[in-house]
Amino acid sequence: MNDRPRTIPVHASLMRPILLMGAERELVLISAIIAAVLVLSLERLLFTVVGMVFWSLSLAALQRAAKADPQFSRVYLRHARYRAYYAAQSRVSARMPSIREGLPC
Repeated sequence: MNDRPRTIPVHASLMRPILLMGAERELVLISAIIAAVLVLSLERLLFTVVGMVFWSLSLAALQRAAKADPQFSRVYLRHARYRAYYAAQSRVSARMPSIREGLPC
């Protein structure tokens, strides 16, 4: 019999982050909606130019951020949930503070 452990190949596309136009999907869609609101709803040439410039700059910034870390918004949101200081607990059975603010343990 074969003594080697069984291996299962994992395709690279299953591990790659889901990006849209080279940036995080949710942030690209949010910036596109804001740009579309500027272009379509205000109906002035100035706001059309402002919307196009906003779209170009935000997409470039999001692409650059995604190149550094493809999941930077999720990482930042997780970082923001942590407290700056956790008080020391005096006993093993002490109440643990919840990571999510406002929820009891």
